[in-house]
Amino acid sequence: MKVIIAVGTNCNQHDNALSIREYLGGMFGSDIKFTQFMRTKPIDGSDGYYINALAQINTKMSYEELKAWFKQLEISCGRNQEDSSEGYIPVDIDILQYGNKRYKESDWEHDYVKYLWKELKQKGK
Repeated sequence: MKVIIAVGTNCNQHDNALSIREYLGGMFGSDIKFTQFMRTKPIDGSDGYYINALAQINTKMSYEELKAWFKQLEISCGRNQEDSSEGYIPVDIDILQYGNKRYKESDWEHDYVKYLWKELKQKGK
């Protein structure tokens, strides 16, 4: 199944971005295509910045299995409820599209997602 994911981090951005790229690359191998990582401002207007990217993967996992796997990966990278509620996000992975079904419609409206989506489509050609 073709899946589009968004990945991001707002703490230790450079190292966390490299780590998640390497980890997902190790998991999906040649079945993953990443966009560039882009520095973005927080959507809520808070201080600091995020590093975000989109990726396309191909997987046999179901949506539920993949979502659970990504949640475990976030936790293993240090994400927890308390820190998240305070805006500290070591790693965030969201499924934006699974097969032909889109998720997180509001995320698709963000300028950086639109920009990175165009880049990802070009990589798919």
